[in-house]
Amino acid sequence: LFHNKRLILTPFFATLFIFASTKAYLYSSAPTKEKDCNFIYPKNVDQTKPTTITINPPQHLLEFKQTGGAVNDASCLNRTAVYGVVKVSSVEDVKNAILFANENGLKVTSAGQHHSMGGQSFIQNGLVLDMKNLKEMKLDKENKVLNVQSGAIWADVQQFLDGEGLAVKAMQSINIFTVGGTLSVNAHGIAHNPGQIASTVKSFRIMLSNGEIKTASPSENPELFKSAIGGYGLFGVILDANIEVVDNELYDWKTKYMDYKDFPSYYLEHVEGNENVGLFYARISVSPTSYLTEIATHEFLKTKNEGVTEPIIPDEHTALQRLVINFSKTGSIGRWTRWVLEKQVVPSASTCISRNQAMSQKEVCLISRNQKMYNSMEYLKNKLKDTDILQEYFIPREKMPDFIDGLRNKVKENGANLLNVTIRIVHKDTLTALPYAKEDMFAFVLYFNQKLNEKESKILQKTTADLIDLATGLNGTYYLPYQLYYSKEQLHKAYPEIDSFFDTKRKYDPTVLFENK
Repeated sequence: LFHNKRLILTPFFATLFIFASTKAYLYSSAPTKEKDCNFIYPKNVDQTKPTTITINPPQHLLEFKQTGGAVNDASCLNRTAVYGVVKVSSVEDVKNAILFANENGLKVTSAGQHHSMGGQSFIQNGLVLDMKNLKEMKLDKENKVLNVQSGAIWADVQQFLDGEGLAVKAMQSINIFTVGGTLSVNAHGIAHNPGQIASTVKSFRIMLSNGEIKTASPSENPELFKSAIGGYGLFGVILDANIEVVDNELYDWKTKYMDYKDFPSYYLEHVEGNENVGLFYARISVSPTSYLTEIATHEFLKTKNEGVTEPIIPDEHTALQRLVINFSKTGSIGRWTRWVLEKQVVPSASTCISRNQAMSQKEVCLISRNQKMYNSMEYLKNKLKDTDILQEYFIPREKMPDFIDGLRNKVKENGANLLNVTIRIVHKDTLTALPYAKEDMFAFVLYFNQKLNEKESKILQKTTADLIDLATGLNGTYYLPYQLYYSKEQLHKAYPEIDSFFDTKRKYDPTVLFENK
């Protein structure tokens, strides 16, 4: 009898092993081709119809990367037919493209990496300017000011500064974005001081719809400065910017765990105003054992070590990270596994400057500012038939526990697949026309996963609307560069400045040349 059972179980375990191995390979493998993004939500057949505009052939020196066809963004849900995509390599290319669009009644959008997720990089039948080849940099090392063209990606900026012993002062937590895109959404990251990038911008040059170039700063053309930063490309094409940079400091990475209700007071007592803290962010557990109740804070404390000489090292664990994040999409066991690994392995598996010290002392990792901020998150690219969706909400600090309680309820109620929650710091914004931080706030960056189907799209649409209501009910706001699931009423409640913003736009762009979805 035992022998017969063994005969039966052997094929079972062999099948199980093959299944597990296949899944592990799928979850850990990098994609070999572009993701199939033919699914659209909400359904809009018109937006994918081939462009049928008949216009004069280009009389200007324009290099088209693409004529006709369609483009999409990182959401994989916004496939849209366009007139064409122009490769921009010089300021003259921008001027010629604007002239061509004006002559032929085309709308214009500037595009970087297409990581805004609501069609902010394009419009149906529009002319898309691919800015990524406009990427020159010049450094004023004495004054710590970098002049950088808007198509440069932050990874290249970091490599450039690293050789000079300098680092970026503010950027997103991922370095794949363009500088122009960052300015256009007034982005922020793990540098809690200064928070948003607007305060680090000394000035920028922008080309308007008539081809005129203006310099904008807090003192020169201040209205244009205020409107174009966080202006989603609606005022013109940002050509280059002068941004503040800082020393590439060395930090001691400390991680602490606490109940979510203790976080606001901990931040005020230990981080706020503490000049010894160079970088700071936190993550909330999505493990079923501590779901949205346990917080891990990551503090990067300045050390007395000077003269960081170690160059930036690319991430060494991409396949493992991809396996873990994709496994966490499958349910409770996957999310529990990921949280346990983050607690036990990070930061010991991170790229530390002093590997010996990191291995000899528990939870000690010396890491440079550049190394910590050098994150491409390559592991998020995969072969799966799904998409990962970002959302972000800005909440007054004292209302943080209320938001988390509401978030927990809404996600469970709607059945949304929430993979990650990061907490960052943003400060009261008086520099931009559409401030998402009306006061000092905590920013909640939510990372959802969904299959490319209508059922899961509807779940995320409802969850988004519910969370916007939750945020605004707590005197908070939501971030605009994501899916267009909000109503006009929700938009006006979060951004009462929106009508004035568009009035100003028409002043600088009277023909509404610059437009997106």
